[in-house]
This record gives sequence, C-alpha cells and structure tokens, in this order.
Amino acid sequence: MARKQRAWLKPIWKTNKKKWKNPAHNICSYLAMFPPSLPNYFIKQFTEEGEKVYDPFSGRGTTVLEAALNNRVGIGNDLNPLACVLTGAKTYIPKYENIMRRLCELEENFNNTYISRESILRIDPDIRMLYDEEVTLPMLLYLKNELDIRRKIDRYIMAILLGIMHGKHRKDGTSMYLSISMPNTFSMSPNYVRKYIAENNLVKLQQNVFELLRDRIAKTYPWNRALRKGKSYQYDALKINNYRRILKDEAIDLIVTSPPYLKLIRYGKYNWIRLWMLGKDFDMVDDQLKINKAYEEGSNIKLSDRLKLEEYLIFMRNLICGWERILKPGALACIVIGDVEELKLAEEVWEYVEPYTNLQLVEIIEDKIEGNNKVTKIWGQERKGEATKVDRILIISKGEPRKPKFTTKAQIKKNFKYFYE
Repeated sequence: MARKQRAWLKPIWKTNKKKWKNPAHNICSYLAMFPPSLPNYFIKQFTEEGEKVYDPFSGRGTTVLEAALNNRVGIGNDLNPLACVLTGAKTYIPKYENIMRRLCELEENFNNTYISRESILRIDPDIRMLYDEEVTLPMLLYLKNELDIRRKIDRYIMAILLGIMHGKHRKDGTSMYLSISMPNTFSMSPNYVRKYIAENNLVKLQQNVFELLRDRIAKTYPWNRALRKGKSYQYDALKINNYRRILKDEAIDLIVTSPPYLKLIRYGKYNWIRLWMLGKDFDMVDDQLKINKAYEEGSNIKLSDRLKLEEYLIFMRNLICGWERILKPGALACIVIGDVEELKLAEEVWEYVEPYTNLQLVEIIEDKIEGNNKVTKIWGQERKGEATKVDRILIISKGEPRKPKFTTKAQIKKNFKYFYE
C-alpha cells in the first residue's frame, strides 16, 4: 500500500462530539486514555461483526467496549489490577435488574452488620481524611470486604464504585463523588490533598454509597442487550503473547492499543485511593508494572535518555514480534504512541523493530493533541514539557493489509456521521 495521505488515513475521529460516546465509557476515569472514537473508527473500517479485537494495554477498557458495542469480541489485557477490573466490567456487562438486585442484597446485609468505631480507626489516616466516618466510610469498608471481583456482577459494581471514589464537588456543594472535593479524578499525593483540604476549609459530605451507586449505574448503563461478551486478562503484555490457550494462532482480527510512553506515568501512585478499595498497595503495583522511578517528580533525567529509549525499543520489539503469531493474515495493529519532547517515538519504534519482524508498515498517522484534553497534561505549567503534544498511530499489518471499507470522504462522512453531528 502506497504511503500517502488518503482520506481514510486522516484522523477524522478527532471531529467527534463528546456526547456521542456510549455512557458506559464514563464508568471511571483513567490516565492516558484515548477517545472511544479512535478504536470505533478502526473497528468499523477493518473488522466484521463477530471478529476479535485485542488490546494488550486495555486501561479502562475503551477498545473492548467499542468492540462489544459494534458486535465484535473484545479481548482486553492489563497488568494493572485497577485496569483489570475496569476492563473486565466492560467485557461482560450484567443485566441491569441483576445488578440492582445484588446492590439491594448488599445494602440489606450492610444494615444488619455492625461496623465498629475501632475498625474505622484502623483504616489508613490518608483514607480517613477523605470520607465522612459516620455514614460513608463504614459503607465503603463493608463493600471493600464484601465485593468479590471474581464474580461478574460484583466486579461491575466495584468498577462503578471506583469511578465515584473521589472528584470535584458541584458549585452548590452537592456531589456525585464520595470524597471531599478534590481537584482531579486521579489521586493527588496524600500530602497535597491534606494541604488542599486545610487551605480550602473542605468539609466531608455524608454520602450514602448505595444511593450514589444506584444513580451512577443508571446513568452509565449502556442499555443495549445486544452487547457481545468479551474476555479480560491480567498478564504481562509480553508473556500473554506466548499463552496459546488464551491467544490462539492467527486468532486476532485487529489490535488497537496504546503502550506506556517510555514508562512516564506511575499508574499506581496516581490511583492510590482506588487501589486501597481493591486492597492493593500502590507502590507494589508500580513495582509490578515496572514503572521507572527515575521519572518521578523532581527527576532531572531527560525522557529522551538514550539508555531508557533503548530499553523501551527492545520492549516494543518483543511486543510487536509476538503479535506475528496471533494476528490473522491481513489483520492490522494500530498502536498509539506519543511523541516525547522532540522525539517522534512511533517512527523510532518502527525503525528499530522493522528488521526483526515480518509485519509490514501501512502508515504512521500524526494525531495532534488539542488544548489540554490529554489526561497526562495534569501537572501544571512547571511540568508542561513532559506532556505529550502529538500522538502518532503506527499502523502495521500481517502481510498485505485488509482494505478499509470506507475510503472516500463521502463514504466516511456517511458511515461515521455521528462524529460530525
């Protein structure tokens, strides 16, 4: 395929309106997530109903949910336990009445359960400073102990709960969130939050967790009984490539994913509150995810350091070469890779990987990030240089690539009209 900017190669997913996406995408925020319109576009262009779409770094499950909504089989994988819960909730969405029945059961059992003051005082003070200790925290502690995320309904309820754990209050003082008013839906450090509470004289709201869960479930439920079920896993992205019982030979029709950008983000640290709810220590999660601690705040090490780049390129080589086995002939892999400083990382990746793989390049699409929409742009002006300004989508294929279904501007506008409305 000639490398030229045809109509289908332009990032038309950038035109989509925020209200277009299915409400189930709003279950919980997540760092460095791409918009649902991006996987939606590639899924509709390059797959048929019933085919398999895979995301090895599934995050909050954006790709797998778009696969399900379009009657494809979404397969998600992420080593982060938080991401595993969120992805799992979207690969199998229980019936609404079953969710509500389980929630009523949990509430009734809570009302018949004694939560001692001593058990509340044993909770980490960093958590206690966020929540009302008379009503809200006892409910949270009960659900933390009772929800079994191995059960699909409990996992879905937990995913909704994680999404309302903390956030900013409304101007009238009410909130859909359980915590004191926090400036972001990711977790700022405990010391930052403590100082923020003191400076703003924040008061804890007495929030009924069960009532807020019911409200949030109703607002984010997809209301679509035709959703195709998918699969979710919690493995190292390199190791799962070798697990033939999970990813069979030539089984995958499309990969849409966004690997970590030179390990910039500490997913554990910025989700320490939600990880508490899951019974996980954020430092252990970051160690498990192999997040490079040289990139913490205050580090003077440049992100383009050649040694770190070499490690990243080796990782990407092993990852992409592992996809040769699982991709069907003609299947595509669309990899979202952000520039780092002046480094066009997607181009560096392909230049490094190409000699080692039989996969072939289709195109690298530039996808400029407008304004402050990127969730990694969260640290303010002093760390502005570390934010990703341009994403590039590296598109590769196994052999001769599948042809896009819609190639002209007229066809694209007709079949993706919801991007423009």
